Formats: sequence, C-alpha cells, structure tokens
Amino acid sequence: EQIVCGLKRLGYAHIPSHGNFIAFKAGDAASVNDKLLRQGVIVRPLAGYQMKEWLRVTIGSETENARFLDALSKAA
Repeated sequence: EQIVCGLKRLGYAHIPSHGNFIAFKAGDAASVNDKLLRQGVIVRPLAGYQMKEWLRVTIGSETENARFLDALSKAA
C-alpha cells in the first residue's frame, strides 16, 4: 500500500499486484532505471517482456519503500 500510494502521488500508473512486487509505467524506463541505479536503488526493467516503458520494484520494509519512492521522485 505504501508504494502504491507513493506511485499514485508521483503520477505513475501501476499494475495491481497481490505479489511482493509492483510494475509501474516509467515512460523512459531505461533513463529512470539508470537514475535509480546511480542512487543505489535497483529495480527490474521489463523491456524483455515487451513492456519497454515499465519497471518492476520489489516490496521491501517501510524504510526501503520510502527510500525507493524518494529516489524515484528525484529520477523523474
């Protein structure tokens, strides 16, 4: 719920999930991924699944989720 709310607040569409990860539409996913990596945040690009604008993030602890959302806000 923390990540879903954060993604919505930042204006990112996502695919509802019941698993431990969420796919979200990042636009230029390669660029966003690179910017996240430079901040020490690892996500999974989904281009290999014909979803070139999408990234997938694994749900972590409350602190890890907050770090991801902060990094994503700076990567946009």
